[in-house]
Amino acid sequence: MTQIISFIMALIYTLIPFVNYSPKSDDILLNVSIISDTHLDDRFPGGKLNLKKGLQDMNRMKADNDAVVVVGDLTNYGDEASVECFYELMEKHCEVPAESWVVATGNHEIGHPEEFTNEEARQNFVKYHNEYTGQGIENAYYSVDVDGYTFVVLCDQSEDNWDSCDIYEDQLAFLDAELARGTAEGKPAFVICHVPVEGVNGQEVIYEDGGLDPEYSEAVKGIMEKYENIFFISGHVHTGINGYISEELFDISCVEEYNGVTYVNLPTYGIVNRYGIPWNGMGFQMEVYEDEVIFRARKFNTSRWYGFYEFEIPLV
Repeated sequence: MTQIISFIMALIYTLIPFVNYSPKSDDILLNVSIISDTHLDDRFPGGKLNLKKGLQDMNRMKADNDAVVVVGDLTNYGDEASVECFYELMEKHCEVPAESWVVATGNHEIGHPEEFTNEEARQNFVKYHNEYTGQGIENAYYSVDVDGYTFVVLCDQSEDNWDSCDIYEDQLAFLDAELARGTAEGKPAFVICHVPVEGVNGQEVIYEDGGLDPEYSEAVKGIMEKYENIFFISGHVHTGINGYISEELFDISCVEEYNGVTYVNLPTYGIVNRYGIPWNGMGFQMEVYEDEVIFRARKFNTSRWYGFYEFEIPLV
């Protein structure tokens, strides 16, 4: 019944999206398109066309995009052909310079490939990422600075898990150091991790085991809570864009704040979602200003804003 109600609400608000490419204000300091879970398969053209249309839409923003963020599960099976296909599409259709692509691995890259161990899958990602971006990363966890703003990308370090994300001491130390550096001048910083921390954004309702294990959740939260203006951006649980109404009815929102950290969960871009707006092609346009960060829901593959789902987060 709750999913039926959620679907009806999504249908109502789908009838009133609007086309526009302008930011909320001309005072924008950083403009970023964010999507997750593209789930490409090199053998099938539909997913390629879906991503192509979205990337072309991102190119039309009146305030040029400074970065494009993809929050993991780039592919269905993590095979080399599909990983390379993802980067080929980015190279061909994304006008943001490759040094400003922020791309995370998901469980479909690390745990799913039958021909790779988890470590081999991580190195396969690193190989293609460096080949197409020139960023020279050494691990599947890394950081990228875009116009003075820091994005820290986390990854699963397990050896045999297929549907989780283990974050070990070396990566936790890296996260701590990068957040200290990135916030030193008072700017917000952004943590990109495919899997959400436990118990946020309705994760326990939508996907009971879909968050980081408690020990890793607590470790990551503890580090982030040391700093001001931290944003944790995840995907994985395949929930649609939601908030306000669904928060009242089901205690689910895709943008939430706990202990000073803002948690943003992305819908899956390549597959339909549960709860909220279920359509594929959805994501957020993130606009950073001097005193706030705004997340604006957008259906990139049809160039539509969903004005009812805009979240304004004040900076301290």
